[in-house]
Amino acid sequence: MNRIFACLILWINISSLAFADISKEKLPIPRFVTIKFDEVNVRTGPVIDCPIEWVFIRKGEPVEIIAEYEQWRKVRDIHGEGGWVHASALSAKRSVIVVSKNITPLIALPGRYDDVVVQLKPKIRCNLIKCKEDWCQVVCKTYKGWIVKKLLWGIYPDE
Repeated sequence: MNRIFACLILWINISSLAFADISKEKLPIPRFVTIKFDEVNVRTGPVIDCPIEWVFIRKGEPVEIIAEYEQWRKVRDIHGEGGWVHASALSAKRSVIVVSKNITPLIALPGRYDDVVVQLKPKIRCNLIKCKEDWCQVVCKTYKGWIVKKLLWGIYPDE
């Protein structure tokens, strides 16, 4: 019995050391992430006792992390609105919002405007796949293609 207890204690200590190294990894600030759930509380401060200021109601919404405090992240959305959310409510998956004021073509290959996949309405949300120079590959609903990076919110110019 003592041997099992000793093994359990040893396993807990080793596990906590392994997880401690992962949690100490510092990611850049600012950075873009997405909302993980359909309802995420946004608080006035980085503790559970702080009042809820408002609620994100859309899973996959891109937000920018602008500060961190322990397990809390201060975020802002495309309109500059924000507050503190728990890190567990955020996903590293990336999405973007089309910020063009006009309908914008999603094209099959960068710079090939003769091969339009679909026309995108302003403010549509798309999943980000990758960026290459001035272009980003995205999936909007079921359509996959490329769009000029400067027409997207949720990606930095140097990414």
